Amino acid sequence: MKRREKVILFGRGMVYERKKEVLHREYDVEAFLDNEVEPDLGFIVDERTGIRVVNPAKVTNFLEVPIILLSYALGDMYRQLLELGVDKERIWFGPCLKPYNSFEKILFENGGRLNGVGKDIFYENTAQGLYIKTSSSDLEGIMKDVKCTDLYPKTDGILKILPLEPIDDTYGMNRGTPVDRYYIEKFLESHKEQIRGTVMEIGDNTYTGKFGGNKVSDSVILHVERENRKINQIKGNFATGQGIEKEYVDCLICTQTLPFIYDLDSAADHMIKILKKGGIALITAGGISQIIQYEKIHYGHFWSFTDMSLRKLFERNPNVDSVQVFTYGNVKTATAFLYGISFEELKREELDFCDPNYQVIIAAVVKKK
Repeated sequence: MKRREKVILFGRGMVYERKKEVLHREYDVEAFLDNEVEPDLGFIVDERTGIRVVNPAKVTNFLEVPIILLSYALGDMYRQLLELGVDKERIWFGPCLKPYNSFEKILFENGGRLNGVGKDIFYENTAQGLYIKTSSSDLEGIMKDVKCTDLYPKTDGILKILPLEPIDDTYGMNRGTPVDRYYIEKFLESHKEQIRGTVMEIGDNTYTGKFGGNKVSDSVILHVERENRKINQIKGNFATGQGIEKEYVDCLICTQTLPFIYDLDSAADHMIKILKKGGIALITAGGISQIIQYEKIHYGHFWSFTDMSLRKLFERNPNVDSVQVFTYGNVKTATAFLYGISFEELKREELDFCDPNYQVIIAAVVKKK
């Protein structure tokens, strides 16, 4: 097994958050440097990693170990370390390391690099003829000089073809299958083993039959407006608790329902109430989405979600054992969904690429104690 190189990370902010998985996989992180730690304190422990966090003044305790600067205030950090006697060869510039965000891609994917010269940091790109002194506290300030080069992505071609109105204003149903349905079914397919025993679904039992099959002993439909005994449909309301029995089902399938319920806390509590002990709720909710007037007028369209809000909604309930949250979508599929382009018109690799910053669908597996 290849031995990982020891490093020190200076900065625990957004640059670190974006690159932390790769950094901890590729390197043996010996310590964090953080100016928020008092110099005389010794060290504290980072709660997430268990790694020591020390004031930069303590850097002399870590001889010869490379230090990766994880901030866009690179010049300030660089000068601080130089003044503490750190050899500049030990100082690495974290924004140059993958994974990149869009700004870093512009600078570093095409031969660009950062160099320390004296107490300043310069951006150099030989192919573009660029040699620019960076701002000590804001690396992004360099963009004013990059905009006039071929590195800067031009948007004219994209903007010219984007219409002001959607191609289909029914989520894409008139063209095929909406993009969000692709993600909902992908989520249910990956958790179909949980769809067993007495299963309740909202509105109809399409997904119960499709993904539960012969594992389902009893299929129950919950409808907010009407009862139909012939198809085992009961009338119930998660917001008010009307028709919601305690410990009634093994599995609840609740897709795209929460955005249309104003009292979310009550709805979530009644969803947990209806589960048997150890039961599972499979929940999906929209993130980036259009608003359809019929649904808004008929039910009310109150909420869009993120992975954080869906997780917290259920974790607050003391009867919940665990919450697993998943996100689906990326900027291209989110745009397609807003324009009403069906998922059949997209490539599979486009649909399956996940960018957590563009959440079309958020899904959760909620287990009751």
